[in-house]
Amino acid sequence: MEKMIVEATHIDEEKIKKYYSWRASNYDAGSTFEIEHHIEALKLANIQEGQHVLEVACGTGRATIGLAQAVGNNGLVEAMDISEAMLEKTREKIRKAGLGSRVTIKQGNAKELPYPDESFDLVYNGYMFDLIPLDGFLPILQEMKRVLKPGGKIVLVNMSKPDGRKTFFETIYEKGWAVMPCRPVLMSSYLEEAGFVQISRYYRPTRKSIVALLWGQEIVLAHK
Repeated sequence: MEKMIVEATHIDEEKIKKYYSWRASNYDAGSTFEIEHHIEALKLANIQEGQHVLEVACGTGRATIGLAQAVGNNGLVEAMDISEAMLEKTREKIRKAGLGSRVTIKQGNAKELPYPDESFDLVYNGYMFDLIPLDGFLPILQEMKRVLKPGGKIVLVNMSKPDGRKTFFETIYEKGWAVMPCRPVLMSSYLEEAGFVQISRYYRPTRKSIVALLWGQEIVLAHK
């Protein structure tokens, strides 16, 4: 896969925290199109009962519930996000689902994952890389690889596009007219550069929404 040609503007981490502190209360209502892609990603992940899973940038916990259900009573999901406001939404969902014994929640930065080497069977990440600058991709992927056990799996879900051609939304994004602080990404080549193997990409058009005219989604799986 080609890398995305357009470079993203630098995004300050404090601004990200402030943005998601504001978005936490309305994020789920404004991003329902993500749900079906998380469901499909969880199926493709083929998580086994008893596994140790890390979810980086768990957001409001939309995928955390499915991950916790998949690992069973003997497994554990460690959910992490940079925004405490988003984590509070995750805690609320976990409490309501009665899955507190299967999930631990921690505030942290994807650039420096606060976990030991080779700790996890699977790392799951949804809708983060489409927000951050391109030069931040490789260091984060290397951190994810560090905490994966040998042969462990990484699963990424992102706003994307069918191929390397520039989309209309990217043109809007470049001009600073986009309402959302993110853009389509193609992650396969970055995973390859980070040393991941057995890389598979599934492109999924966005349906039942006006955003279907602007971008689609990708689910990418790979192994350490």
